[in-house]
Amino acid sequence: MAFLKQTWVVLVALSWGSVAIAGSCLPPVSPWFPANSDDVRAYADLLRRDAESYFADVEQYFRCLDQQRREVFEQARVVSEDYVRVLELRSRAAE
Repeated sequence: MAFLKQTWVVLVALSWGSVAIAGSCLPPVSPWFPANSDDVRAYADLLRRDAESYFADVEQYFRCLDQQRREVFEQARVVSEDYVRVLELRSRAAE
C-alpha cells in the first residue's frame, strides 16, 4: 500500500512538472518608440515594422495562453477523476 501511495505521488509530481515545462508562453517585449519627432520621421518604417511585429507576437501569446488553459483544464479533469478513484479505493480499503 505504501508503494502505491509513493507511485501516485510521483505520477502527480511528474504531471505537474510537465505543465511547468509546457508553460512556455512568454509575453512579447514592448517596442521602443522615440519621443523626438525627428527620430520618428527618420525611423518611421522601422517603428511601423516593430509595432506590427509586436501585435503579431501579442496574438501568438494569447493563442499560447488559450492553448495552455485548455491543456491544464483537461489535466485538472483527469487528476480530479484519478483523485476520486483514489478516495474510493481508500474508503473500500477502510471497510
